[in-house]
Amino acid sequence: MELSPLIKKIGHSLAEIRVRALKSIICKLDHSLLSVSDLVQEKMLFVYLLEWFNFPEVPMQEEVLQLISTLSKHPTAAQMLRDVGAVEFLTQLSPNVEPPLRAIIDGIFDLLFQLPELLPACPTIYSNIHQPPKVLTFPSQTITFSEQDRTAKGVNNSVGCLKFSTFPWLALTTTDQHILSSNESSLRSNNHNLVRTTCELLRDVIMQDFPAEIFLQRPSIVQNLLSILRLTPGESEAGYLRLQAVACLQQLCVGLRKRLRFHRDPSFYSAKEDPVSQNSSLSYSQEVHGGGGQRSLASSPGGECFPRPSVVGRNGQRPRGDGQDGDAASNSSQRGGAAAQASRQTAPSPADAAQLELPDLGVEDVLVLQLQQLSLAQFTVATMEHAIPLLRTGRSERLFLPLLCEAVVLLRDGVCDLVWDDTSLVGMEEKLKITMETLGDIMTYHESCSSDCPESSMVQHRLAYVATAVFTIRLLQTILPLEKASGHLPESAVAVLLSLCLDRPFSLAYPSMAEAAVAYLEQVNPEGHDLYRRTSRAALWMESTCMFLKETQQQGDKNWLELLELADQAIDGLPYHQHLPIVKECIHICSYLWKFEQASPLLQTESQRVLLKLLTHPLLPVKTETYTCTLNVVKECLGVQNVVKPVSSVCSGVHFLLHPKVLYQISAFGLQDPIGKVNSAAKDILLFLLKCPLMMTASTWDRFNQALYPVIPILQSYAGTEDALGNCVLLISEVSNEVRDGVFPNTAKLRAALRLLFTKEPEVRAAAVQHLLPHLTSVEGATTVRPTLEGPVLSSLPSLFCLNNALDINLDSSDRSFLKVESVEKLFSIFTSDTVDLTLRRSAAEQLAVVLQGDVALHILHTMLLGLARDIMDCLLEPCVCILRKLVYADPSLRHLLAEKTPLLITLLRVTTCSTLLSLPLLSLPRYSLPFQAASHHAVSPYCSVLPPYSDLLSLTHAKETLQLAWNTAWHSGIDNLLEELLEQHMVLSLRATHLPSSLQDCVQDIIMAAGHASVTSALSRLRLHLLIDRMAITDIIHILHYSVSLSLSVCRFVQVRPACVEDERLLVDVIAFLSAYFKQSHLASEDKDLRWILELLLKQTNSLLDLLLGEDSQTHTSTHAINQRLQRELTGFINTLLHRLTHTTDRFCLALTGPFESQLAVRFLQCLRVSDAPRFYGLPSLERNLLGMVSLTAQPGWSSHCPTMEPQSLCTKYLSGLLEVISSFYVEWGGNSMSFMGKGVTKNAVICLLHLSHEMMAQNKDKVSNPWSLGQEAGSDDPSGSQLGLAWLIPLWVDRDPEVRFASLGVGSALSSVPSGCQSLSSSCQNISGGLWGTLLNILLDQQESTMVRREAVFILQNLLVMPMPATADQVTDSTWQSPCVHDESSGVCLVGLQALQALLYHCQFFQHTALMATACYRGRYTFDLQPSARDPGPQDSTTEGPGTAPVHSSVSMCVRINLFVSLVPQVLTLLKFLSSFSKFLKSCFILSSDLIGQMDFLKPLLANLFTVLTLDTKDLGKNLAFGIGMILNLTVDTTYVLSNRVDIVCVCVSPQAVATDCRLAAVLHALWPWFLLDDAAMEAVLELLCVYTANCTTACSSLCCGLASGPRGPPGGSLMHCVMKLASGVAPDNSPVQQLAFSLLANLAINKDCKGVLHKSNFLQPFLSLPVPKPGSKTGAGGLLGLWLRLLLSVSFGEDGQLSVLRLTGALDLLADLAATQPQRHRHYSNGSRPITTTDNALLILHNVCFSSANKPKVLANDKAMRVLVSCLDSKEAEVRSIGASALWALLHNYQKAKTTLKCPSVRLRVHKNPDIMNTYLLKCLENLIQLLNT
Repeated sequence: MELSPLIKKIGHSLAEIRVRALKSIICKLDHSLLSVSDLVQEKMLFVYLLEWFNFPEVPMQEEVLQLISTLSKHPTAAQMLRDVGAVEFLTQLSPNVEPPLRAIIDGIFDLLFQLPELLPACPTIYSNIHQPPKVLTFPSQTITFSEQDRTAKGVNNSVGCLKFSTFPWLALTTTDQHILSSNESSLRSNNHNLVRTTCELLRDVIMQDFPAEIFLQRPSIVQNLLSILRLTPGESEAGYLRLQAVACLQQLCVGLRKRLRFHRDPSFYSAKEDPVSQNSSLSYSQEVHGGGGQRSLASSPGGECFPRPSVVGRNGQRPRGDGQDGDAASNSSQRGGAAAQASRQTAPSPADAAQLELPDLGVEDVLVLQLQQLSLAQFTVATMEHAIPLLRTGRSERLFLPLLCEAVVLLRDGVCDLVWDDTSLVGMEEKLKITMETLGDIMTYHESCSSDCPESSMVQHRLAYVATAVFTIRLLQTILPLEKASGHLPESAVAVLLSLCLDRPFSLAYPSMAEAAVAYLEQVNPEGHDLYRRTSRAALWMESTCMFLKETQQQGDKNWLELLELADQAIDGLPYHQHLPIVKECIHICSYLWKFEQASPLLQTESQRVLLKLLTHPLLPVKTETYTCTLNVVKECLGVQNVVKPVSSVCSGVHFLLHPKVLYQISAFGLQDPIGKVNSAAKDILLFLLKCPLMMTASTWDRFNQALYPVIPILQSYAGTEDALGNCVLLISEVSNEVRDGVFPNTAKLRAALRLLFTKEPEVRAAAVQHLLPHLTSVEGATTVRPTLEGPVLSSLPSLFCLNNALDINLDSSDRSFLKVESVEKLFSIFTSDTVDLTLRRSAAEQLAVVLQGDVALHILHTMLLGLARDIMDCLLEPCVCILRKLVYADPSLRHLLAEKTPLLITLLRVTTCSTLLSLPLLSLPRYSLPFQAASHHAVSPYCSVLPPYSDLLSLTHAKETLQLAWNTAWHSGIDNLLEELLEQHMVLSLRATHLPSSLQDCVQDIIMAAGHASVTSALSRLRLHLLIDRMAITDIIHILHYSVSLSLSVCRFVQVRPACVEDERLLVDVIAFLSAYFKQSHLASEDKDLRWILELLLKQTNSLLDLLLGEDSQTHTSTHAINQRLQRELTGFINTLLHRLTHTTDRFCLALTGPFESQLAVRFLQCLRVSDAPRFYGLPSLERNLLGMVSLTAQPGWSSHCPTMEPQSLCTKYLSGLLEVISSFYVEWGGNSMSFMGKGVTKNAVICLLHLSHEMMAQNKDKVSNPWSLGQEAGSDDPSGSQLGLAWLIPLWVDRDPEVRFASLGVGSALSSVPSGCQSLSSSCQNISGGLWGTLLNILLDQQESTMVRREAVFILQNLLVMPMPATADQVTDSTWQSPCVHDESSGVCLVGLQALQALLYHCQFFQHTALMATACYRGRYTFDLQPSARDPGPQDSTTEGPGTAPVHSSVSMCVRINLFVSLVPQVLTLLKFLSSFSKFLKSCFILSSDLIGQMDFLKPLLANLFTVLTLDTKDLGKNLAFGIGMILNLTVDTTYVLSNRVDIVCVCVSPQAVATDCRLAAVLHALWPWFLLDDAAMEAVLELLCVYTANCTTACSSLCCGLASGPRGPPGGSLMHCVMKLASGVAPDNSPVQQLAFSLLANLAINKDCKGVLHKSNFLQPFLSLPVPKPGSKTGAGGLLGLWLRLLLSVSFGEDGQLSVLRLTGALDLLADLAATQPQRHRHYSNGSRPITTTDNALLILHNVCFSSANKPKVLANDKAMRVLVSCLDSKEAEVRSIGASALWALLHNYQKAKTTLKCPSVRLRVHKNPDIMNTYLLKCLENLIQLLNT
């Protein structure tokens, strides 16, 4: 029952809720729905009951006190009340209550002060229900439950920022407490040697035996290790001790990670309490369970806590295990002896055994300890807080970074990003900030040192900087989301982020880390990010510049568009690199791209943009170079040196200049540029173009003049008589200019000449008059017009427009007119009237001149122009010109139009009005003398680009170095080439240290060329640091190492020579450590060359590294011993890494070497296992390591098969003997049931090795697997009982404290029980246990709180036991050698053996009730088959009490366990299925012969339901044989469904078989099993037949096939079952194969369903129909071929309107159907009933008929001549069915479609309809009648 919500309500702020909750609990207690035992473990209940009196309203005071009194009678509750401060609280409460209540309180005191016989330990309290100390208040008093001030250690369940807080609590025995206490005190010793040896002991032994969480739950050792990290460098051996402490902490982090995985593994999820805490309550177990009589194990249901069986053992002292003293002996050995003595007298009950073996628990204040324990997050933060400052010390990154990496991984598992918002964790946020600030300071320190330190230290500081930076980024990504970075990242970290982002070598080597740093920089420092962005952009421009230059120098075809893009970026980068040669290249590219007549417009546009960008560049050197290069190109193309060359071959090079935009830029801005070189070059360019028409082709000259025409107004401002350019420009307007005759029209020349009248030079104006005279005198009527061109008039023309003050000609800017259009029109009619007086007309004109502002009355414009063309009277002249001026000013389009009217221009000149020029470029405006205030434009070039700020980038050191490196790297085509050039020394060293290929090459070269150990050690240290950085940054260093450097060449000599001294051993330790790190990460590499090399080396070497596993006796010299231990540790780790790596290789050569390597390794490990004659004196560190290596080795299949010195069986037997010795020494001799963790690592690894060994021996010889497994002579001959142990050593391991030990030991039992002798041995070894072997296994199986893996192995053993031939009768009992199980009833004296005993045992254990309960919890309603169960994370972030999601998942796992038990029944099941299959075929035959029998087949309904139930079982573990059985089920289901579906009466009576199948989720099951069916055509046919029957006329069934299935491991990925069928149908298969036919038949069934039609349409499944070959006329067109299958499918699709639309959506489908329908089939034989087989023609015609019923399709059909001919021709068919189809289709077309009526009223159709022969087909007659009616309307 879930009690937490109810208990929590007792502390609610509302009194009504509190009262209701209290009454509920009291009521449940009164009616025995709850027991006191259920409540005593709920600590918060006692807290809330005491706090009840702190509320303002205190109802039911007596009931509360009575409940407390009732609970306090229980020893655990009394202890809990004392712990929470109830004594003090009730003492202060007593004087303030009524006397009756005071008496109850006194009774509570009596109970609280009564000591129990044995103080029980507090129950296990999981981390996620830890509460901070509560405060109880009473008037003027405050009482706290705990005086512990470290409240932060108690983790509240409301702490939302913790993903994982603390592990489940583990109690310790006195021995374990003593061990931890002793090691803690040793760590505090002033004796550094003692501290060192203690650290080694912790690392090699203690942390291998004790679960890692122990050191967080009792953090004293961790705190001492952390304090060692704070030792000052000046202290003696401080550095070495720090390394030892770091190694211990790293080992602890690895262990915590393993424990996290263990607790999160659903397979090992268990709700069992820790056995120590469980056994601690057995002192009152008799009271609780009612008596101390013996009880059978079988009588204990799975929910009860069954005790551990005892084992026969031997007395012996167990040393503490540290190899130093033996003073701390465990009392468990004496208890083991007592248990052994008791077992010899009588078979103990489980409760008795448990009491005898009760561990000697020390008195621990568990609540205080739990408040003091460290959470996962607190440990990791504390570790980083102490270890990060060590990164500042020299050459320490390799030593401390591994610890920090492990800590970050744990931190990721411990906290989430809510840590920055959650205030419940006091100090956590601040510590994290301090940590990040420290990292920033360390990076700054290493960065500053790397630039001003000696060369020897520079590389080291650089690597330290890189490693710290990568770690910092990883830390930020782990704990600090980007959106929260701005408020929590310290200033020092912010500052260092900018320099890190600007560190280009770092960005190139670790791009992902650099991207992450940039993302954080953008959040915390926008200004810095902008600086970085500009620097990166400039670096990109520099790279583009170099790439552009290289591409231009390449020969052959070029990607011009890409080249222009690079040129554009190169121009942007000019402020930074100022590499001017790119200007010349750009000019040449522009010249080249414009040469061709058919050049790409896109390329011309882009190249012109580049040219204009250069011509307007703000940098003066760039602009100067541009004009200079352009002039050189012009000279090269138009110079006199080209006179002898064909004109067309060279002049096209200036085409890129012959564009108005370019000429405008040169004329308007180039000529005016203040730089002399620029304006001089611009002038020369224009001169060349203007003066060299003979050097150009006619087309080029025309092109130039067309481009020049818009620019003439600008050029004319430079007209003059003194310089060459001015004279050239002056000649443009000359009428008699032979060069430009026909180039410009007279109007253009007239305008040009008029424009010259506005220049400032009198000479130019005088020349302009001469250019104007021909125009003035050549017009018609020149002699009659006014004024006459005589002396005074001609002399006034040059100064005609020279005024002292410029006029303002701006119009009114108001957009609103107050005049009506009608009024304006009336004025205009007066003005233009010939009958009106001139005075009145003049007044109207003047008024029009006033009112015409803006665009008002512009619709009268053309009439106005006609009026001007007439002879205007002098009195009208002035207002008319004023009107015209305002109109052309207001309307630019009119201005440009009139500018082309030569008569108008001459007229205006004659009346001396103003020019039409209204706006000039600002630079050209001062060169004209205008009589009015003209507007200006283009103060600067419209093509000018603005340079972004760049000077700061060139002054900032980091940015400057980034740009330098970017340029040099690109210039030299990569860093590899750059490093060969001469650069600054510190930059070279920094770059080589960061550039991975160079740095790795340097390290390897240093190793090869090293003259001493120190150089090699330093190089190896750098290599390991690179590997570590690679692990954090996820780069590809292994690939670089493999292909860039020779690993074998560098380290080969060190591993081939046996070490001769301590220094050699120390060096070998470093070499092996590097190799281990390398191969640990090399599994990602695709090549196995290095793996082959190391295997060959280990196998061919005379003095192999494997020999070093044996170690040496060096106890006399402490330093030698320490180095030897390090060598053993590293070598064992390396071997484990190699073994793991070999499991991932596919290289044949490596696989060939694997077997000999494993066998040689096995011999070495065997020798290591026998280092002493007395196993009890094994050296624990070496034994722990060797067993770990043996675990990895024995996990490899066939590891014993390649030993050259002994047979595999012999090697395995020796392994078995050695491992049994270990078990005997470390488990049996100490009682077997000891709760101490000491030695558990040895036990667990030994048991796992035994498990692996059992499988190896089974693979070799299954018949003899159990013979040598008994503990007899191997245990020693001094104990006479040793020979009787047999397999008794194995049984206690089944209920060990460690779930992994329980799993492995049961796995050993499973292997042993696979042969009859093993079953016999196991049964004999359990004779001293109540319930025997069967009872023990059933207890494990039915224990609902046990993990799945453990229960599964118990099922395997039971499965093997069930295979044994059990006697079923009394006669068989006497003859059978297998007398198991055996049940004895003491009350009746009856003894049952064999099958009867098993039945009684199962009944007694309520086995079937438990199974039903598990099935009920697993299967819920229609959701009976979860194809993808969600594994529940058993971590403490969930509620301690199982929530709603716990039971189904756990029960689902239990159901899988049950299925495994039924595997042994597979042969019987297959036999039954075969019988049922045959029986169903018999029923089918009977039904065909006599349908009357169907009324007697009511049994078919439950039979079918049962069949589907069997089919929906989880069959993944049943093997290949059951797959055949499923095929039988499918056949049977098809037959029985056939029987059912062919009789309506039984279907009405019975539930539809299709509904049964749907309820059982048949489609989902078949989808999951689909991969099996693909392997067997017969099974696939059966499945498809079943599905055809299942989906026939059943919409629900069809929908179930098209519903998607979540992608899971057991089914095909994604999609639905219908997708699988579609893939099967469309796959390459023999035409007309049965599988293909059935697949299309099934799809035809599904196509009638709307959902399925949607699937067909969305998947484009119908598209291949169009590519099918059409049969030739006269060929057989039966419907059995592939085409027939498709047509049947399309016919089903066309039964609905959506399907009809889908068919005609296929382009060309209508034509294809018409062709197929028009094919005349051969006459087939007819059936006896007169019908004939359906052909492809029939199906095509039916489809064509169906599509006519869709309104959207009617226009398409009617417009298709083929289709209409086919439909009309059907009326002439001899077959009535065909005529019916045609008539029906035409009727459908005519219905509600007027256009069809118009088309079909032709005589040919009418004739066919009216002359149709007499018919007997009613439907045809109806169709024809309706056709006639519609055609006549």
